[in-house]
Amino acid sequence: MRISSAAWRSVLLPGVLAFLATSPAAHASTIVYATAGPEIYAWNTGTNAISPVFPSATGGYIDSIILDTTGDLIYTIIGSQSIGKFNFSTLSNTVLASGGNFYNPADMVLDPSLTTFLVSNAMGDTIDRVNIATGATTTFYSGALETDGLAYDSSGDLFAVLGTDEVAQLNPVTGAIIKTVSTPNQADGMTYDAATGMLYVASDGGGFYTVPTNLSSATFTPVSGSPVFDGIASSGNLLYFAVRDTNAVVYNLGTGAITETGPAITDADDVAVAVATPEPGSVLLLGTGLLGLAWLRKRKA
Repeated sequence: MRISSAAWRSVLLPGVLAFLATSPAAHASTIVYATAGPEIYAWNTGTNAISPVFPSATGGYIDSIILDTTGDLIYTIIGSQSIGKFNFSTLSNTVLASGGNFYNPADMVLDPSLTTFLVSNAMGDTIDRVNIATGATTTFYSGALETDGLAYDSSGDLFAVLGTDEVAQLNPVTGAIIKTVSTPNQADGMTYDAATGMLYVASDGGGFYTVPTNLSSATFTPVSGSPVFDGIASSGNLLYFAVRDTNAVVYNLGTGAITETGPAITDADDVAVAVATPEPGSVLLLGTGLLGLAWLRKRKA
């Protein structure tokens, strides 16, 4: 019996895609950047190995990191009144902003404009906005002592951890507080996950908060071993935490457990998710599938 190319496609393509989705070889390796004192490391979650990104920042310990639109790293140096930038193309560090209105720059979030970012002041009462191109700094919010984690949701709503004990929605233009919810167990870093539509807040008290964007509640999830979660990032159904001064871990929201622990990272403080790349096996398999489809098209011709 001769099977048409259309029939082959209907059989072959779903099978290839299903195998790609389930095969261990198809699992992606996520690159997670983690701060480590004056250094930054790249953690490959596929191989569970870490490697240094650059040898050392000057002037203090790196607190927070974010990626700009070019994929370069922007980092705060706590206690130094400065923010640095590492350029992956030139492998060079530059001072992006210094002095200004902040003394202990801590957590950051890229603004929706992608041309500026916000930075909290861990030992102060302000959040500042910094222009990526010029380094110009202006005060965005002033109020609660010890501002910390920052996050935007997919609608452009802005949220901040204030005073380690509450999450607030702020007007992204004026900085005015719109509403708050209590997070009393030492709230720290914060991220928004588009897959779940939730805010997640790291806690120094051994777990994390799940907070809906309407701030109607804050549910605390304790984690076995009571880790001090500091920095946090998310991707899909996974949360990535910096366990302060220790390492970084992956927490699966589906299973409700830590599913991977990275190598030791001395002075770990913050994390940022970079990219997910397919493993070589999945690339080869995908290529084989495409070759099969190309053969079918050739046969049809």
